Amino acid sequence: MAGRLDQIEAMLHAQLGSELLSRCPDIVYAVNAQLVRFLHSDDTLAVLWRKTDSALFNAVYVGTGGTMVVTTDDGKRRRVTGDGIRDLSDRLLALCYSRKEPTSLLRDMLFDLAREGSFAAMRELLARYELDAFDRGWLTQVLEENSQLS
Repeated sequence: MAGRLDQIEAMLHAQLGSELLSRCPDIVYAVNAQLVRFLHSDDTLAVLWRKTDSALFNAVYVGTGGTMVVTTDDGKRRRVTGDGIRDLSDRLLALCYSRKEPTSLLRDMLFDLAREGSFAAMRELLARYELDAFDRGWLTQVLEENSQLS
C-alpha cells in the first residue's frame, strides 16, 4: 500500500515520540512486516493483531530500557501500558483493511476481529457496512462504553 510506511511512522510518532523512534528506527519496518502478512498469509486478523502487538511491545521495551516510559514531542513523559500498545496495534492493523473493498469476506473477518475486542474493526463495520439493528446496536454500545467512537 502506497504511503503505508509514512502512515505507520506518523501513528507511532504521535503515540511514542521522536526520541523512541530514533532509538528504534526499525520499529516502523517491524510493524510493516506484520501488516504485509495480511495479504500473504493464512493468519487471521486476530493473529496478525497479536503479532503486531508483540512487535510493538518488544520495540518499546528495548527502546526504553525496560521502563516503558516515553517522552512525547511536547515534552511529556508517560508510561506506555499494555492497553495503550493494544490500542495502537489495533489502529495500525486497520491500515490493512481500511482501503479494501467492503466485501462479505472482509466483513466476516472484521466481525471475527471485533469479537476479539478490536475497536478499530467495530468502527470499520459501522462505517462501511449495512448491518442489522442488533449488530449495529451492540457495536455502538461497546464503542460508546469504551469511549471509542472516534
